Amino acid sequence: MTDKEQLQNGIPINLFLSDRPCLVVGGGKVAWRKVRLLLDADAKVAVVSPEVCDELGEIIEKGQVTHTVRRFEEHDVAGATLVYAATNSRGVNRKVLECCRNEDILCCCVDGNWAEGDFTTPAIVRHEQLTLSVSSGGTDCRQSKMIKNSLARHLEMMEAAHLIVVGTDHNHLTVEEREPYHLSGRRFEQAGFMIMQLWGIHEFMILNTCNRIEVIAVVSEETARNGILRHIMGFTSLKEDKFYLKQGRDAFEHLCLVTAGMLSQTPGENHITAQIKDALETAKQRDWAGNMMQAWISSALHVSKAIKNEVAPILHSYEIEDLTLRYLAANRSDMADSTLMVLGAGMIGKGLVQDSQSRVGRVIWCYHINRPDVPAEWNGKVELCTFNEIKNLVTEADIIVSAAEAPGHLLHIGHAPFFNQEREVSIIDLGMPRNIDPELDDLSSDITVVDLDGLKYWYRRELTDMNEVLSRSRAIAADHQDLYEKIATSFKNRNPAE
Repeated sequence: MTDKEQLQNGIPINLFLSDRPCLVVGGGKVAWRKVRLLLDADAKVAVVSPEVCDELGEIIEKGQVTHTVRRFEEHDVAGATLVYAATNSRGVNRKVLECCRNEDILCCCVDGNWAEGDFTTPAIVRHEQLTLSVSSGGTDCRQSKMIKNSLARHLEMMEAAHLIVVGTDHNHLTVEEREPYHLSGRRFEQAGFMIMQLWGIHEFMILNTCNRIEVIAVVSEETARNGILRHIMGFTSLKEDKFYLKQGRDAFEHLCLVTAGMLSQTPGENHITAQIKDALETAKQRDWAGNMMQAWISSALHVSKAIKNEVAPILHSYEIEDLTLRYLAANRSDMADSTLMVLGAGMIGKGLVQDSQSRVGRVIWCYHINRPDVPAEWNGKVELCTFNEIKNLVTEADIIVSAAEAPGHLLHIGHAPFFNQEREVSIIDLGMPRNIDPELDDLSSDITVVDLDGLKYWYRRELTDMNEVLSRSRAIAADHQDLYEKIATSFKNRNPAE
């Protein structure tokens, strides 16, 4: 059997050697390490060697092992559960191996005879009741030790698990200030990759919406303190009041309020629930998150239902597309005769098209790559076009609403010649990063561009007392802190029957 086949066919096992007789042939540093390993397993250890190193001599003097002061003889292996052949003589080690073969005793050779032996000893790290081992099948011990040492550092960080949320949102930064921190496309993947490389990050997910960008993570205490997540998110240049870092119970409360929509730009909206579920699923698919994050999100969703039931009577909640149409109805007296152009075929774009058909005269629905399915009842009411055709139809639009996920401006100053500047045009940008160049607002007094902040400020005039809403919401989250404690405690539990 070749070395490669030996490696492929190896089966990792955890031997119980308490009070079982084991033999180490040899007295050098390697033999000493094997003796220590066997003593850690509470084995009865015998050493055969004419000489021993100082470290092994100290163990022998303490009476922890028996020592036969002579060269190896065949009968030495009799009755042993397993044997280490650890002399500095390849011939002696080979003889030990042959004697073990004759007696059906497991034997490990620490030199070039290793491939003919019965097992190799992996690099081992222990932390309380947890044992991890790393093996290269005897081909690269140095690499195994390097990996073992890295895992040992990580195990120390695993002792405590903290929920942490690092992010910023529309309450901390304006849409223009927030835009550079938004993660989309390659930036999203890069941020996830960098976080994955950090020791002390047990699980995490990235919540990236038009109003907020935050990392929700289960981390070690050290990672919660050292600010590395703030650095990865690019927040080091921000003042303390421009982002938030919440830990433990505060993080759990924050997650409950976010999930309930209480911290959204339109408080009480339901889209955030789907966005959080999608973010969790994305994290699970990329192996960023697992059972711990699933448990915390499930608990937050449970609490969010209680919050919504409590505050519903005092909160007039709208989805972002509802709010957009309410804004247009309040600012466009000719809305019923207007042509509405919707950019984007996602959840918000589809909602806008669906809800606007009875309120406007005509709908033009623009998509990027995937042509949206148009229900039969929409035929004759909705026209489809691609983003490449926008410039040909923009002159016909009285209202343009952009809800696309695009890395740049879909409408910019270069489109100026295509606008009909003799009519009033209302443009609403729901994108993040923004889809509409703000300079279009200065193109003509008849063209108005409103972004998410503008929509938020208009809506605030209609809001109920949010202080009362948030006070009730936080009280409900506090009543469910036992869920947080239960999950945090369960993370430290050990399962003896692995």
